[in-house]
Amino acid sequence: MTVQFSVRDWIDRLAGALPGLAEAQEPYLPGHRNIHMFLPAISGVEDGGAPTVRVEELGELYATARYSHLRGEEAWYAALNAALDPVRHILLGHPTIARVVGPIIGRDNFYMQVLNSGGSTSPADLAAGLMARAAEHSGDRFRKAAGELHAFLVAVADEDGTAILDGLDRGCDAVLFHGPVVEERIDVAEDVKLLPFEEVRAFVDEEMVFELAPGGAGFHGFRSVGAAARTFRWRPAFYRAGYERELDSHDAVPFFHRARTFLQLLSVAHAAPVLPLAELSHRIDRSAGRLLGRGEQSPGIYRSWPAKGFDGFDESPVLRREALDEAKEAFENRSSERYRKMAPVAGRLAEALARNGPFAVADRVLDVGIALERMYVLDEGKISRKLRNRAARHLATDGPDQESIRESAQEFYAVRSDIVHNRLDRLTPERVHGAFRDGFDIARRSLFKMLREGRPKDWNASGNLEDGSREEMR
Repeated sequence: MTVQFSVRDWIDRLAGALPGLAEAQEPYLPGHRNIHMFLPAISGVEDGGAPTVRVEELGELYATARYSHLRGEEAWYAALNAALDPVRHILLGHPTIARVVGPIIGRDNFYMQVLNSGGSTSPADLAAGLMARAAEHSGDRFRKAAGELHAFLVAVADEDGTAILDGLDRGCDAVLFHGPVVEERIDVAEDVKLLPFEEVRAFVDEEMVFELAPGGAGFHGFRSVGAAARTFRWRPAFYRAGYERELDSHDAVPFFHRARTFLQLLSVAHAAPVLPLAELSHRIDRSAGRLLGRGEQSPGIYRSWPAKGFDGFDESPVLRREALDEAKEAFENRSSERYRKMAPVAGRLAEALARNGPFAVADRVLDVGIALERMYVLDEGKISRKLRNRAARHLATDGPDQESIRESAQEFYAVRSDIVHNRLDRLTPERVHGAFRDGFDIARRSLFKMLREGRPKDWNASGNLEDGSREEMR
C-alpha cells in the first residue's frame, strides 16, 4: 500500500528531530577544529545579522561521526549518531530525495546541481545546512528551516514554495561597483537593476568586499558598494550519483557588457567615479547556499578590479534622481547610430573620473580634451577657437551664457596645452582642477545633448561664429 506523502507531517517530524541533534552535537563542538566559529560581520555595517555557524565544519563533523566505525570510534560518536540518524531518515523520506538515492543501504549520496555547479551531497550534508540556517532564524527556527528546505525541493512553479522562500530562491548576475550610494532597488531596464549594498550582501562573500572595495569604504558601512544586476529564480536539481547531467550554460557576458555601459553613463551623468569591482555570475543567496549544505559558494568572478587606488574615506554622494534619469534615457537608446558614435566619448569621460595615480589630474584633463575634440572638432585647424565657439553655441541659451562657456573652454584648452607642452611654471593644482571641473561639465552636457538631439550637421548654419566674426579676433 502506497503511503501518501504529507508535507506538514514531514516538516513536523524534521522540526521535532533537529533540537535533539543540536543538543547532541554540543559536546563535540570544541574538540572538532573549533567548529563553533562564526563568520565575521562586515565592520561598520549596522545590524549585520546574526552570526552563522560554518556549515562546512558541521558537515565534516557529521561525516566523521557517520564513518567513525571505520576508525574504531563508534562508541565515542554513538550519542551524535543516535541524534543524526533520525534526521537523515526523515530527509530520505522526502519524495525528491528518495527518487535519487541508491538502493544500497548506507550509500545515500546523490548529486545536487545549483545553476552552473554541482557535486555529491548527502542527507547528512542537508542536516548540517538545516542547523546552520536555523541559527540565522529566531522563534520556531527549526520549523522555519525545514519549511524552506521543502520549498527548495519542489518545482520553481510551486507558488507555495516561492512564498515560503521569500526571496531565498533569487539568483543574479551582477557587476559589483563602488560609486554613488544607491538607497533602494532601482529598475534601469528589463534585465538591469541597481541593487543597494544591503541587497548585494546576500549574494557576495564578505571577504570579497574587503578585498575589492577602497579601504576607507568600510568606515561608511560600505554604502558606496552596489551592483548592476539581473535577477532570476532558481531551484536545485537532483540526480542519482554517477548519472550524466548538463550544467546550466546561460551566458552572462552580454549582460556584463550592458551593465558596464550603463555604469559608464551613470558615472558621467553624476560627474562622479563609478568603479567596477567585479563581474559575478550565477550568484545565489548565501543563506540559501548554507541551507543546502553548500557553505561558501563558488566565486563566479569573470574579472575583478580592486579599487585600492582610491581611499574611500570621503563619503560617496547619494545617487541623484536627475543623473539617474539622464543615464537611463541614454541607455535606452544605446542601439541607435547616434549612441554608437558617442559611445567612445562616454567611455573616455567615465575613464577620466576613475583615474588615479601620480599623473591622474593631468590625464583627466587630457581625457576630457580628447572627448571634446571628438564631439566638436571634426575638421582640421583652429581647434581651440572651433571648440569654444561651437560648444558655446550648442549649449548656451543666451549671450552671457555663451560668453561664460567660451571663457571656460578657452581656459580649459590653455591648461591642456600647458600640460602637453610641459609648461609647468604656468600650472597650479587649483588651476588644473578648475579646468578639469569646467571642461568636464561642458563635455558632460554636450554628450547628453548630442545623444538626445544629435550633432548639428552644419556648425555654421547652427549659428557658430567662426570666420569673419569678432570671434576671429579672440
